[in-house]
Amino acid sequence: MDPQLSSLVDTGLQSIESMLANSARLTEAIGTNFPAVSLEEVAASFAKIPDSQAANANIAKLGSLVREEAAIGSTMFRNAEMWLRIKSPAVSDGNNFGVDVQNYVLSELEKMRAAMEGMVSTGKDYHWGRAAAIDKLFCDEKAETSSSESTEVEGDKTTAKKSNSTSKKSGKPAAYADYKAYLTEVDVKQYTLCFNQLNEIRNNYLRAHLLFSKNMKRLGDPRGEGEDGRTANVMSMF
Repeated sequence: MDPQLSSLVDTGLQSIESMLANSARLTEAIGTNFPAVSLEEVAASFAKIPDSQAANANIAKLGSLVREEAAIGSTMFRNAEMWLRIKSPAVSDGNNFGVDVQNYVLSELEKMRAAMEGMVSTGKDYHWGRAAAIDKLFCDEKAETSSSESTEVEGDKTTAKKSNSTSKKSGKPAAYADYKAYLTEVDVKQYTLCFNQLNEIRNNYLRAHLLFSKNMKRLGDPRGEGEDGRTANVMSMF
């Protein structure tokens, strides 16, 4: 086999064999970052944050974790997909049950990978929504300046006088309490989303592990031809 293809086969096999270990690692990470508390308690802790314009550090940390894990998972699934493509036999009539198994597993991997790739950029919607809420809560006071001009006549001398006055108008909306509650809800929603996404990535690893472990013989040698391409036992697949 070509050295480049051989390297891709090895990389793909390593990714396949690490699926179960990665699911266990994510299970531990989920337990560490999401303590067993109610969403009401989570909301109560986040409600303290709107007193400043600072970002929610907890949510930022979780968002970063999801992004990194989604990127890692996507890469591993791509490696596994490439392994399957390399293991696909030449197109021929008959004896294609193993090939159908390969195509099914490949389709499932692609769906799971696409979902994980979509998680890489979900944080942008959260930050946009949160920024809108903060803008309502903490918009700056607006300065309004007015000017007037008058003239004074003293004998044959005319003097122009100009005066300026500045007043400040608060930019805070009347519905301050609602905007504050909305900001808290944005954080809680993202907290829940991060929890669900990490669980989904973990479950994808488990699903992929089961697909490979239950079908590895057919996936690696779909027609029972062996490494040299000769049919060892056609009936062994039935």
